[in-house]
Amino acid sequence: MSDENLIVERSPEEPKDRTRLLWTGVVVVLALMMGALWFSQKPKANISSVRAKHILIRYNAGDAADRNRALETLTSIRERILKGDKFDTLAREFSEDPTSARRGGDLGWAPRGTYAAPFDAYCWSAEVGKLSDIVSTEHGFHLIVVTDRTISDAEKFESELDQRTREKQKQSGK
Repeated sequence: MSDENLIVERSPEEPKDRTRLLWTGVVVVLALMMGALWFSQKPKANISSVRAKHILIRYNAGDAADRNRALETLTSIRERILKGDKFDTLAREFSEDPTSARRGGDLGWAPRGTYAAPFDAYCWSAEVGKLSDIVSTEHGFHLIVVTDRTISDAEKFESELDQRTREKQKQSGK
């Protein structure tokens, strides 16, 4: 047999299917992005931060009837929560803060002074997990639950020094 007779027709090579490789890359990138988002939500150790969730009902400050409507709405929502309804569910349904409502009212981590004064005061003085009374700010009426709080080492040290100073003043005043 001659070489000419042995020529076998070769089919052109099939292109390699790189779909699996592409999807693996997409999954890895998504996992890295989710990890970055998760770790970016953690408070920084050197800054005091609070994590809270809220339900906001807005009202027109110049309209007493609208203010009363908002107050009655939030009062009934508060009663429902106290009777056992889930805060997150009611926040999604009623809160007029579109950003946090989608997350069940969660505002994420925020340093001291981020919120309006009455809101911020509640966040830094309230017991974690306790439902607030109705808090009024320039944005409307709020129900607030502090879900977590971290105090920086510097602020803890300052608080301890204040406490010691008060104790020494009491002892020397007796």
